[in-house]
Amino acid sequence: MLEGKNILIAGAGVSGVGAAKLLGRAGFDAAIYDGNEQLDTEAVVSQMPENMHLTFELGEYKDSLADQYDMLILSPGISVNSSIARSFYDRGKIVWGEIELASHFAKGKIAAITGTNGKTTTTALVGSILKSWYDSVFVVGNIGIPFTSVALDTRPDSVIAAEISSFQLETIEKFAPEVSAILNITEDHLNRHHTMEEYIRVKELIVKNQTRENYCILNYEDEVLREFGKHIVPKTVYFSSARKLEEGIYLDGDQIILKTEKEEISVVRTGELKLLGTHNFENVMAAVAMAYYAGVPMESIRR
Repeated sequence: MLEGKNILIAGAGVSGVGAAKLLGRAGFDAAIYDGNEQLDTEAVVSQMPENMHLTFELGEYKDSLADQYDMLILSPGISVNSSIARSFYDRGKIVWGEIELASHFAKGKIAAITGTNGKTTTTALVGSILKSWYDSVFVVGNIGIPFTSVALDTRPDSVIAAEISSFQLETIEKFAPEVSAILNITEDHLNRHHTMEEYIRVKELIVKNQTRENYCILNYEDEVLREFGKHIVPKTVYFSSARKLEEGIYLDGDQIILKTEKEEISVVRTGELKLLGTHNFENVMAAVAMAYYAGVPMESIRR
């Protein structure tokens, strides 16, 4: 997919530099576009692998760059409606974000978490549970470690817990987590997505490439997600802090119960948790379901 391509990276911030480093480590050359004509290019180059040839396009963006390059790597801070993105889209050229780029090189299974609130807590929980069972676990996303920085370190037996924002979901093409979760959807980032409908559409892209063998964990008490779960390809697993579910994971008094097709499993009492409050119980339920359907035995999850 990348062989022989002239690759342009939009933005020389943390995400853009991370994308360039990944490409360099993988044996590809690239160029970085940035609007800052005074960009310290030497400082950027000094962060790259020695054998990488990195060039720069600086200053006001010109559409002609989309004729020069075959592919654009878009930083999440730059909108898909920006002039640079539109010029590539209009020419039918490839536009990837950092998540698509990282997952192209990554090996192993991905557990991907999105939602308006609770992403960071849930991702950290999922990562901790996975580490109790699997030898090779990576926890990536907005919580401090870019996916691009570890993609080449993953192995076929690795499991990656990934916190994914709506900005990152806008540019996925083949990104396909084995287990996904949408924790909730409330009004946010409308300066970027403009309408609530578009924000919801982008969040729901997390299941875009999932198959019938995969799982999506959804909040039953979010009306948008409750309806969404009826129409998706992966197996839907709901969590609820307000009612018992015929199947799924729910809060029953002070107990969290996981109910599968075959059995009812008592997971933990809320009094045993260090995370307090209903919103945290929801994060715990989502994390437990994700880990369970990612193959972690319940005894290990309980610990």
